[in-house]
Amino acid sequence: MQKIALLYDASQAVLSTFDLDEVLRQILSIAQDFFHVQNVAILLLEKESQELVVRSQVGWQECNLRVPVGKGLTGTAAAQKRPIYSPDISRDPRYIPSQRQTRSEVAVPLMVRNEVLGVLDCQSDTVDHFDPETIDMLTLFSTQAS
Repeated sequence: MQKIALLYDASQAVLSTFDLDEVLRQILSIAQDFFHVQNVAILLLEKESQELVVRSQVGWQECNLRVPVGKGLTGTAAAQKRPIYSPDISRDPRYIPSQRQTRSEVAVPLMVRNEVLGVLDCQSDTVDHFDPETIDMLTLFSTQAS
């Protein structure tokens, strides 16, 4: 039942307005509340530069991060077109420091018709915060949000 409610909320956020920034804020708020994460961001892909750029963020201090596709957790998720999880970022050489409170992170590509539009990035201040079921739910959520 929780999955249905989450997907419904994501659908409603997407359909509620034509203002992209408002849609992104609603999606991030839903993700932050449902998945109990401290920081969540949507990075959109700039095709020309092949960089992911933070478009909207909820949680910790905002950053104007630009991540090349293939670099860091978010860039790897975009390049491999699959979720990338780091249960302990202090042990993961792919992690690009952006928030000092982060202990674990999952990056899920936002895709339409096998094309990456961006990445949903969730960060927790707890090591190993995301279990396999949560990552599956984030994947469903990101599909609906896309």
